[in-house]
Amino acid sequence: MCLSKVYLDKEEKDKILIEEASGIVSDQGTIEVYSIFGENKKIKGYYIKKVDFLKSTTILAKKSDKE
Repeated sequence: MCLSKVYLDKEEKDKILIEEASGIVSDQGTIEVYSIFGENKKIKGYYIKKVDFLKSTTILAKKSDKE
């Protein structure tokens, strides 16, 4: 099973959003993250910045007002 830790990109340090994410859907400016424990989180104003399959991590970054 391939799970990922999902982090929010912060200036000083990444903040964990979901520990055991089983899926991520990006749709019209909203990212929805699903965990294996049934926890779902929706986040607006972020994009997928980086996915590292070797480390099983995903980094979400805040969109700038210019985008």
